[in-house]
Amino acid sequence: MNAAVAPAAAPAPRHARWLALVVLTALVCSGCFGYNRSAKRTAYLGDTVLILGGGGTLAAELLLGEEDCEGMGCVEPISPITGPLVAGTMLVTAGLVGLVLNLTRPIVKTSR
Repeated sequence: MNAAVAPAAAPAPRHARWLALVVLTALVCSGCFGYNRSAKRTAYLGDTVLILGGGGTLAAELLLGEEDCEGMGCVEPISPITGPLVAGTMLVTAGLVGLVLNLTRPIVKTSR
């Protein structure tokens, strides 16, 4: 009997650490909206970082992504939707939602 041997897991791509850093930054900067003028400025910066990070992730995946396997040697079909594409889309969406929330919130005057 020929037992099928599972291929060894491929090492993570070089840009995986960079993508992990972008995702970590997104987790830290989530909920970027503010109620007073100073908080709104900081939130705009956070939203901009989310959008730029997501755009960079999308660009890196589209430009540096792995090539599709074609031909007789391919074992499994390759999905056109990859993890970095999903992560980049989520980052850009979070940044845009933060911008909309920030724009629609009234400025609260705090008195001390």
